[in-house]
Amino acid sequence: MLFFVSIGMLMNPRFLLDHFGSILALAGLIVLGKPLLTILMSLLFSWPARTALIIAAGLSQIGEFSFILGEAGVRLGLLTDDQYSLILAGAILSIMVNPLMFRLVPVAERRLRSSAWWRRLDRVGPSAIPLQGRLAGHVVIIGAGRVGRHIVNVLMELEVPHLVVESDAQRVEDLEQGGTSTLFGDAANSEVLVHAALSQARALVVTTPDEAACALAVATARDLAPEIPIITRAATQDGMRRLSELGAQTVILPELEGGLEITRHLLLELGFPLSHVHRYAEAVRRDYYDLPVNSDEEHRLLRDLLHAVGGIDVTWLRVAQNSPLAGQTLAEANLRARTGASVVAILRDETLMANPKSATVFQAGDQVGLIGDEGQIASASQLLESPA
Repeated sequence: MLFFVSIGMLMNPRFLLDHFGSILALAGLIVLGKPLLTILMSLLFSWPARTALIIAAGLSQIGEFSFILGEAGVRLGLLTDDQYSLILAGAILSIMVNPLMFRLVPVAERRLRSSAWWRRLDRVGPSAIPLQGRLAGHVVIIGAGRVGRHIVNVLMELEVPHLVVESDAQRVEDLEQGGTSTLFGDAANSEVLVHAALSQARALVVTTPDEAACALAVATARDLAPEIPIITRAATQDGMRRLSELGAQTVILPELEGGLEITRHLLLELGFPLSHVHRYAEAVRRDYYDLPVNSDEEHRLLRDLLHAVGGIDVTWLRVAQNSPLAGQTLAEANLRARTGASVVAILRDETLMANPKSATVFQAGDQVGLIGDEGQIASASQLLESPA
């Protein structure tokens, strides 16, 4: 407001009346001449015709930089005061008319679409808008960094249709070469997400590390598709709360998840029961992710975890690569008869097999859950972890 008021105060009304014709001619040259040059220039580049019209409308004015140049010209003796006033008046009129030029873009687009000029301008084919017609039941992924790229690979492997929204042109090109549908643009701009067909999507995943951009994307998505599940990441607990308030159902703190995963592997290596480790990790997650924090529950489960070591416990042993039991079924190994220890579970590739059948085959790398006293576990260890 102060900018436009100060510019208006620079203008001499008497000069407007005395040089109205010259001012009108200069304003017409700015408002019509610059857009015309922009459209002609677009013939040299592969721009969509609609993009050329929007850029032309945006350039149909001269702004504050022209005032700086005009003042410099007056100080250097290259311009007279009247010439500077003429530039100032032309700039003011072009700024006033510029919003009208933007309003005329849809009208001009409708009128020109059936003309040969439009076909000559629109040399890159249709814009991203038709994506809405051919996308349904897909997952929208915002950001194609390391996290986003991993999600894309998983969805491709599972043959789940997906669309990536990315503002990096090189990443978009790489994804398209790999057969991934993309939408080039900044997801923080609501106009971009309009073309992602969110109302027909199964889920939205926001992987960008910038919390402000995440917040804008989540808020826009919630307005466009109130029922869509939204999964996003956050860097701080405040950011997590903010994203939850904006409508994200699941907000992930990558540093917390990384720490929990390391802790989980450590506790399993130390022989703690998998079920207790899992319950403890979930309690930590609740403390961080839930707004009403319940730290008493976390500490209670931690005490349960420690208490479990002193009683009947499941001890986890890994099947060595050259173990004599690798390749044998539980029935063939007959661990209970040979050692006294009982097999109650097998953890293989993050999958837990509780009460495995006698036909289950031991594989190298399996973590075998055993119940027994110290001597029985030691005997089983000789068979599972010692070379043949």
